[in-house]
Amino acid sequence: MISAKIAISKDYYSINKKSKWITNKNSQKITHLLRSKNDCIFSTSKTINKDNALLNCRIEGLNNLKPDLFIIDLNLRLKKNLTIINVARKRKTFLITRVNNAKKLNFFKKKGFKIILLNSLSSKKDFNKLFQYVYELGYCRAFFETGLTFLNVLLNYKLLNILYVFQSNIMLKKIGLNNSTPYYLKKIKLNKKIKINLINDTLYKKKF
Repeated sequence: MISAKIAISKDYYSINKKSKWITNKNSQKITHLLRSKNDCIFSTSKTINKDNALLNCRIEGLNNLKPDLFIIDLNLRLKKNLTIINVARKRKTFLITRVNNAKKLNFFKKKGFKIILLNSLSSKKDFNKLFQYVYELGYCRAFFETGLTFLNVLLNYKLLNILYVFQSNIMLKKIGLNNSTPYYLKKIKLNKKIKINLINDTLYKKKF
């Protein structure tokens, strides 16, 4: 089972140039709940570098070193001063890359990262091969938290089973930005609302 989530404004922007957040604290709490229901989280070095994100489950009573984390970093650009670097020995963390640079890889190995080397991740076949490997490691439910660029790849290759879209009721207009076209998102009919009180946000669930 492969699911993903994205936060967007009313006018389909995924970046707020004046704030770190598109949606409110209620939506952020539900994101932690969604994380808790999965075996692992997938993200990219670009997303983690930008936000210094931990991408863990911060719900009282649950283990905040879970779920396990897979970081897609094909060009080995993950920053070395991130918070996530310091918890890799305690939380199972995989680094997926195509750069076979012993010096750089040894740094991450010493920090506790497990390395997955790929030749390529540029086709649906490559993704399916990666997902099969992850499944053989014992992971059945993967949750993607990435930017719009990577989400477009998943949508284009029809790799998702479920997409959660958190949409605020705010039109960002000039302070809105996208790192890619929202074409694939706009093609999806967001008509399946999850009945939950997010104040001024709405959560949509799309099954494929």
